[in-house]
Amino acid sequence: MNKVAVLDCTLRDGGYVNNFEFSEATIKTIISKLGKAHMDVIECGFLEDTEYDKDRSIYSRTEQIVPMIEKKRKRSMYVAMIVTGKMPASKVSPRTEDGIDGIRVTFHKKEIDEAFALGYALMDKGYEVFMQPVGTTTYKDSEILDLIERINEMKPYAFYLVDTLGKLYIKQLMKLFYLVDDNLDEDIVIGYHSHNNLQLSFSNAQALIQNRGKRSVMIDGSVLGMGRGAGNLCSEIMVQYINENMEYRYHTDNLIELIDDYINPISYVHPWGYRASYFLAATNNCHPNYVNFLLDKQTLNVKRLHQVLKKIPENERALYNEKLISSLYMNFQENEVDDSKALKKMEDWIKGKDLVVVAPGKSLLDERETIEKFLKNDNQFILTVNCIPDGMKPDALFISNQKRYHNLKQEYDLGNLDFPIIKTSNISTGGKNLNTVNYADLVMEDPMISDNAGLMMFNLLIRIGVEKMSLIGFDGYHTNVERNYFAPKMINSAERDNLRKINKHIMKQLEVVKSQIEITYITSSVYNGSQE
Repeated sequence: MNKVAVLDCTLRDGGYVNNFEFSEATIKTIISKLGKAHMDVIECGFLEDTEYDKDRSIYSRTEQIVPMIEKKRKRSMYVAMIVTGKMPASKVSPRTEDGIDGIRVTFHKKEIDEAFALGYALMDKGYEVFMQPVGTTTYKDSEILDLIERINEMKPYAFYLVDTLGKLYIKQLMKLFYLVDDNLDEDIVIGYHSHNNLQLSFSNAQALIQNRGKRSVMIDGSVLGMGRGAGNLCSEIMVQYINENMEYRYHTDNLIELIDDYINPISYVHPWGYRASYFLAATNNCHPNYVNFLLDKQTLNVKRLHQVLKKIPENERALYNEKLISSLYMNFQENEVDDSKALKKMEDWIKGKDLVVVAPGKSLLDERETIEKFLKNDNQFILTVNCIPDGMKPDALFISNQKRYHNLKQEYDLGNLDFPIIKTSNISTGGKNLNTVNYADLVMEDPMISDNAGLMMFNLLIRIGVEKMSLIGFDGYHTNVERNYFAPKMINSAERDNLRKINKHIMKQLEVVKSQIEITYITSSVYNGSQE
């Protein structure tokens, strides 16, 4: 293996982006092209004790990887990863000439003993073992040294520095590298796996290569930086750097072909890359999944998202805890008020009227003629949700989302509208013509849709005894996010994969709503089967 080696983890770390659903043909092509490109190490995916699907890069047996490697390249090592606790060594077959050559073992602090037992067992079966502690940046120097002492006894192929939070600057990385380099057996490779939350992966990799001394190092990357959140170091950029500054040994055209034919199409459906929110994750020393959870809520602007992140206890930041962030989010949103007067006003407004609820779906544009024809009834009460559509004057506006309130405030003088605003108590603002209702009384128990604005509106209508309503613009979510709202500025940064799941959860909750309110859909919607 070269003194400076590049490991490509597209099929493994990149798989978090698309739920590892590459297809069998794509997996074979990616492995083949990476081999033709002379990548030093090709990671074929995860090994897990689970049901096997040939179209996903997760395997339950090493034998399943063999047909994916159609032609092993002498210049490349082929590996897979085991997350400690997800695959016992007893279910891993011994190494064979036509199978993978190595296994990466990743583990948390509390799993160190279990990880070493697994590593030793895999070495006994003939594999090159890579030991990879999750979040090396969370270890104290003394903990690193204790771990290295055990690594030196074990003598695995590689020991990794893993910047899970993507927060290390060059000075911090090199301090960590020198600590390890000075104490680690000289025959053990030092690996570096980074996440690109602060756009530091490439500069850090260069610094590591330039200052490695006589140590062999291995740098992880993925094609086009494919990886959840901000993504990873781009393999093609890394190998081109080596080609131009050290020696020409990689055939980058194969990587560019992979990008063009396979990776770009995935990125259109499942985008990844830098966002300001991932900057917040890194600067708050917290797992990027905390940010993803808050983004999927579609309710907080960046400032308020930052405020929630700051409430995460220090000892909970490095590892994702969904129950914790869900609780912090709900506590942040709640603000108890006496809303009896506001509810009575709503009852009086709607009494004797035909209630029409208008959500901000794209059908407001696509089915404009149908809508205009329907709204000719003079006895209607039009209640809009988080929006004021062009050409439509509502009788009242319901806002449950601080981010939407802020956006509307930039366009309208909300304190001087000639119709009332009904806002939930989580929105911190005052002024005339505002009617505040209790946020906590309207949210759902289901965390995925707990504060969906439309469903909260329906819960409010149930509270005041509404029995019938017509819906406009309640379209449902599409993975093509441009189809989700009548105005492009309303498109949010929710994970596209979650949108289908959200639809299913909303449909289930709508059954509860329909048991109390008769619903008529005026525009097409995924929730009544008139829209795919």
